[in-house]
Amino acid sequence: MENELLKQILAKLNEIDDIKTGLNEMNNRLNRMESDISEVKQDIIGMKEEIKEIKLEQQLMKQDITDIKQEQLLMKQDITDIKQEQLLMKQDITEMKQEQLLMKQDITDIKQEQLLMKQDITDIKQEQLLMKQDITEMKQEQLLMKQDITEMKQEQQQIKLAVLETNERTKEIAAKQDEHEQLIHLLGMRSLKQEAELNRMK
Repeated sequence: MENELLKQILAKLNEIDDIKTGLNEMNNRLNRMESDISEVKQDIIGMKEEIKEIKLEQQLMKQDITDIKQEQLLMKQDITDIKQEQLLMKQDITEMKQEQLLMKQDITDIKQEQLLMKQDITDIKQEQLLMKQDITEMKQEQLLMKQDITEMKQEQQQIKLAVLETNERTKEIAAKQDEHEQLIHLLGMRSLKQEAELNRMK
């Protein structure tokens, strides 16, 4: 009977050793996961909350492991569940890394678009400067045209005044010509009268 009890105790101890080995493997995996999570922390600030949750889950897992040690019959099932959770956590970390890569690509695309937009804005500003220069030149040309028009109006006014003066002089000359003709006519009449008188006297 004692031998059988010793065998049973040894068997239990072996089981406990196997369990400890499994727990050590689990702890090693958890340590590797902590390293991966630390790397992920550097890239995404939002993962800090998730890492805190993972740490809480680890504490719960440690408590579970303590409970598992006390309950050997349920320990194997619990360990299997923990392994499945680890696989899911690894899958989540892999997905998060992929999302990070996509986010980095998106940021790169956004930066390139910003560069293109800056170039477009620079081109627009240069075009605006050219347009302002053109408008300034057009305004200067308009001012010159207005000046020319003003000078032309003044010249036209001067021409009108000159024409009016010429008309007045022409009228004066015509009036003088009429007076001369009348004088010539009168003189001619006098000459005829004088000739007639001379003829009579003869």
